[in-house]
Amino acid sequence: MQENEVRTELVIPAPIDDVWRVLVDFAGYAKWNPVMEYTQVDGVKTKVKAARGTAFEREFDGEITSAEPYVLASQGGDPATFFGRHRWELRSVDGGTHLVNVESFTGTMAAGVLTQTRDVLAAEFDTFNQALARVFA
Repeated sequence: MQENEVRTELVIPAPIDDVWRVLVDFAGYAKWNPVMEYTQVDGVKTKVKAARGTAFEREFDGEITSAEPYVLASQGGDPATFFGRHRWELRSVDGGTHLVNVESFTGTMAAGVLTQTRDVLAAEFDTFNQALARVFA
């Protein structure tokens, strides 16, 4: 793992195409995702609410940088101070779909912010992963 990166992984017991359909259906997030609202504003522009209902809830603008099967990527923030590049990567494996949920951060505040929030972010990513897997349980 890179110093300014948060990464979680999980195998979801479902075919990759099924997982992909749920992952890119932003309007459907409200049905299964307890930690994130992800709204497409106009094509690639997004509004994100993360850590819904917790003390760490935050809203920010972003943009989708890739939606190619089987990589969904987005980014947002201020490149000079704190900028995140998030990727959800899917790969077929025996038993289902391997999900990598990873975000790297750059900018002058990245190291300091991650020192304080790495565990919180990893828990959010794990909650996202588990919720996605429960769709197929």
